[in-house]
Amino acid sequence: MRMEEERIEAEKQRVKEEAQQLAVIFETVGAFKVKRKSGKGKQIFGTVTAQDLVDIIKAQLQRDVGKRIVSLPEIRETGEYMALLKLHPEVTARVRLNVYAN
Repeated sequence: MRMEEERIEAEKQRVKEEAQQLAVIFETVGAFKVKRKSGKGKQIFGTVTAQDLVDIIKAQLQRDVGKRIVSLPEIRETGEYMALLKLHPEVTARVRLNVYAN
């Protein structure tokens, strides 16, 4: 029984360490660039969604992340924003998004 508990604890620690390594990758990549059609001033058409960020991460880093782990502010204009990726219950990565008009 004790061996089983140690194995489970080691697996939990391994998963947490993998999430921490992934967080470092996301945080050191710099800002993800998001292109949107724009209207007057800084306004963009539509919003930037969690799925948009997931698609950009997959294209740039070849990493699959679920959109459920992405927390974004409401993005309706160009500028720089911060998104949170909840990779593990104890590990959250902060990534920058630069939204600009095309």
